[in-house]
Amino acid sequence: MKQIYLAILAVAAAIATLTPANAQVEAPWRGFYAGLNGGYAWNSANGKFNNATDLSGLTLNGAIVGGQLGYNWQSNQFLFGIEMDASTRAGGEDTLVANPGTVNAANISADLNYLASVRARLGWAINNWLLYGTVGWGFGEFTFKEDMPQVPFSGKIRVNDNGLVFGGGVEWMVAYGVSLRAEYLRYDLSAGSTISTNFLTASGDANIGFDNVDVARAALNIKLSN
Repeated sequence: MKQIYLAILAVAAAIATLTPANAQVEAPWRGFYAGLNGGYAWNSANGKFNNATDLSGLTLNGAIVGGQLGYNWQSNQFLFGIEMDASTRAGGEDTLVANPGTVNAANISADLNYLASVRARLGWAINNWLLYGTVGWGFGEFTFKEDMPQVPFSGKIRVNDNGLVFGGGVEWMVAYGVSLRAEYLRYDLSAGSTISTNFLTASGDANIGFDNVDVARAALNIKLSN
């Protein structure tokens, strides 16, 4: 991943040396674009595994990386766009130990596998700056696992959800066709599931839930067409 970022930055630097940042173009934001993003996501779990294990101790906060692809229509200063994006958490799963010090000791873990969305963007261009709001539909997948090395046993649940996603940001065209972005998104993905008693140390009323996901991230975009 580091090599990909370095390659894109090198391309951006080359374009910047060839094209003035203040190039006079009728609709500089119009066209297809693609890019990479990275930032931080806030999310936490809730629920009950057994009488001694509260799942609110699992937090899924961590770095995320991903990419986006979109198209903008521009008329004077007004912009309307469609964007698709996908991200995954880079920090790995969060784990707590249930029944520590016993033969039934279990590693309980949760993770955010991916986030994705399809969104509309409405923006206002001011010279080489773009202010925008965005709204659309988001998708996500979470996992919950129990691992008991001494038994042995391993069980996993995948929890999928979809819902509204919204946010906004600011984008700066550093050179024609190359832009940097900072944005915030809120994914309404409060997913949940019961936990089967096939999980060896789970109680009969065991359940797992995941809160909405908040994302703050930066992105680099390169224009692909007019």
